Parts: sequence; structure tokens; C-alpha cells
Amino acid sequence: MYKKSITIFIILVIAGAAFASLTFEYFTGKTNAEGILLEWKTGDEGGIAKFDIERSAVTPNSFVYIKTISTTGNNSYYSYQDNSVDFNGKSNSSVYYYRLKCINSNGSYSYTNTITVVHTVSGIKNTWGSIKAIFR
Repeated sequence: MYKKSITIFIILVIAGAAFASLTFEYFTGKTNAEGILLEWKTGDEGGIAKFDIERSAVTPNSFVYIKTISTTGNNSYYSYQDNSVDFNGKSNSSVYYYRLKCINSNGSYSYTNTITVVHTVSGIKNTWGSIKAIFR
């Protein structure tokens, strides 16, 4: 029994250390004419191989995979333009939730905090979209 407890403790320490050196300066999102622009900047990427971008449009608990971004090294700036968002049809704005899945080179991973972005569609763009839909 004593050996098992020690083994479990060691595994937890190793798993916890896998992301000890990953730091973010920021992770933000903002609405624009095309969709939502996500931006983030890292400090130390310590063993991170890639970031999977995940989005939820219903609640902050139903995330789906959007895109994989490979890392470029410490102190790097990343961005992704999500053009697949739309308004909900009831108003000219919708709420989207995003997070990054930070995947280590050994396959282990952790998540960033979830950010919330309100995507706003201008009245002109909304009207033009309706006009285009009539002629399809």
C-alpha cells in the first residue's frame, strides 16, 4: 500500500510539472466585420507543441474543435480569424466562448481560461445578407 501511494504521488508531480513553464501574456477575442479575431501572446512555452482552438456557441460547456495552431517558440504572438460565426437570427449579436487546448509534445494537455466574445453584426451587413439570400 505504501509503494502505491508513493507512485501515485510521483505521477501527479510529473503531470503537474508538464505545464509549469507555460505562460500567457494575454488571450483575447474581438468582433470585426468578418467574424471574431482571437489573439494571444505567450511568454515561456516550455514543451508545448500546439494549440487547439475550441469554441462554444451554446453554453461555456459545449466546446467543439475549430483549428490547430503550431507553436513557434517562446514570446510568440498568435492570431486566428474565426469567420464561421454568425448572429443568432433574433438580434444582431451572439455570444461565443473560446478556449485554447495547450498540447504538450508528450500528448498531455491543459486548457486556458474561457474567454467570452460578443459578436455584433452591423445593421447594414445584416440587411445586405438578407438581400443576398433572396437572390440565391
